[in-house]
Amino acid sequence: MDPTPFVEVISQLRTEFKNRFGDFRAYKEEFRLFVAPFGIDVNDIPTWFQMEAIELQCSEELKAKFSSCSLFNFYKNVIVSSGQFPSLIDNALQVVSMFGSTYRCEQLFSKMKFSKSQLRSQLTDNDLNDILFLSSSVLKPDLDSLCSDRRHIVSTVQ
Repeated sequence: MDPTPFVEVISQLRTEFKNRFGDFRAYKEEFRLFVAPFGIDVNDIPTWFQMEAIELQCSEELKAKFSSCSLFNFYKNVIVSSGQFPSLIDNALQVVSMFGSTYRCEQLFSKMKFSKSQLRSQLTDNDLNDILFLSSSVLKPDLDSLCSDRRHIVSTVQ
């Protein structure tokens, strides 16, 4: 069996992966700071965060809480609620929002793919725009109120 087609596909995948995730290398320190705030060397992080990092790493109470709960719960329940580490909070929000926004985009594309199937091939771009707007909106219509303003035609056929 000739491996040439597989080599080409893998090579294309590596190139695509580098293109899509190459920017993450620029945020290496921010990711490390988010994942391991107690294990990072203070000299390796930006100066704007060093004082907070020293204060954080000196706290045995916070270190114990960090090891006893999940990463997200640590930030949500301990760091954010304390309000003591604004730079750490900003960094955490930036890191977490990178992946949340990717998820929302993927979710929207999935809805569009579902809406524009072969069964619905007659949809116009405006129709798709309206469908995506409605499916991604958090607003819930008050159907009872909307229907109560309309006159209903009652059928007399039995």
